[in-house]
Amino acid sequence: MGNILATITNFIQKFGFWGVFFAGILEQIIVPIPSPIVPMGGGFFLIEKGIPLVEAIKTVFIKVAIPFSLGSTLGATLVFLITYKGAIFIIDKLEKYLEFGWKDIEKVKKKFFRGSPLDEILIFLFMAIPVIPSSLISAVCGAIRIETWDFYLFTFLGLAVRGIVLGTFGWWFGEAYLKVAEGVNRVESLIFILMGLLIAGVLFWGYKNRDKFLGRN
Repeated sequence: MGNILATITNFIQKFGFWGVFFAGILEQIIVPIPSPIVPMGGGFFLIEKGIPLVEAIKTVFIKVAIPFSLGSTLGATLVFLITYKGAIFIIDKLEKYLEFGWKDIEKVKKKFFRGSPLDEILIFLFMAIPVIPSSLISAVCGAIRIETWDFYLFTFLGLAVRGIVLGTFGWWFGEAYLKVAEGVNRVESLIFILMGLLIAGVLFWGYKNRDKFLGRN
């Protein structure tokens, strides 16, 4: 882990904007990388110390948040597409055991989700909050087949906000940014577990009540 982190931070320090961009891609694909390390490292290495806060935030937006958001959104494509294609494949393959297929899920979606902007708002908020695991959100978006354009747009916007917050933290905390990043990552890991359990619970409850949702009663 130490070698990976050293490589990433050196890469950011050496290549600046493009270092943050490519590190953002890797952060989404390589699980062991603490997700806050990329924007916080960018804030520490790329933003001049001692400048006013407002100026620092503006510089973070250009040098850190934009490349981080672009890279992470691109990296999230892998997780999104795997669950986007995989969910329908698995459910249809197991249809006779589950007693429902993907067509049934589409009927439920049309019945309970009728073009509400809530999906887009939630994607933006979850991607923007630094301690929410973005990879899990990408997986859920793919599994429920969020419109591809909506996923990319609101993922990019949300991660840009995350990049501003964490990049500013990296600049603000200076050499202590690694310890702060580790703390943020621990909270994110805990939330990942809790959200995973919550999703599993909701899926189990939905499965037990599938006849009601599918109008079979």
